[in-house]
Amino acid sequence: MVFDRIDELCRMNVLVIAATEREISGIKEIPLTQKTVKVHFAVTGVGLMPSTYAIMQQITSLKPDMVIFETDRYHDIFELGLTDKNIPPFEQGAIVNHHDHLIAAAALPAVAAVSVNEISSNPHKIALFANQYKADIESMEGAALHYVCALQQIPFIQIRGISNLVGERDKSKWKIPESLIAATNACVNLINKIQLP
Repeated sequence: MVFDRIDELCRMNVLVIAATEREISGIKEIPLTQKTVKVHFAVTGVGLMPSTYAIMQQITSLKPDMVIFETDRYHDIFELGLTDKNIPPFEQGAIVNHHDHLIAAAALPAVAAVSVNEISSNPHKIALFANQYKADIESMEGAALHYVCALQQIPFIQIRGISNLVGERDKSKWKIPESLIAATNACVNLINKIQLP
């Protein structure tokens, strides 16, 4: 029993979150080879508000060591003077992930994202996100993860499987199963590479 307790104390707590059960189910089914990592799973719900609330609940209860997840002229909160571009966790109006070791370990392309509560289809808005924010992709929950983890000073990484291009409304062209498999494999590969500090 003493050895079990020591083993438990030496484990790293990792929280894997996703917006829906479908996104996380594949990861749960794959056996992990990394024995020094205790993985917890959580489903947040879709969108920024449910994600922020659920992420904060999970962080408060689990205390993880790491977390793995308009108009023609858009005025953000910084342009409107509602907050400073450099008030934590913001840096020049963005939430930057400085955990380069996780990004390198994931061995995936690093991209910039914008979080929105819709599927963008307006060409002007799509161009705005690309030009003003230099966004490669859009997500509905990403900013919530970055915001909470940056303020709580917990290492984090967001792994995304891309199913469709921004603005593509024809769901028959979306590659949801392929994107789920890609994200699942990337997440499992990263967890299996985690080293204790």
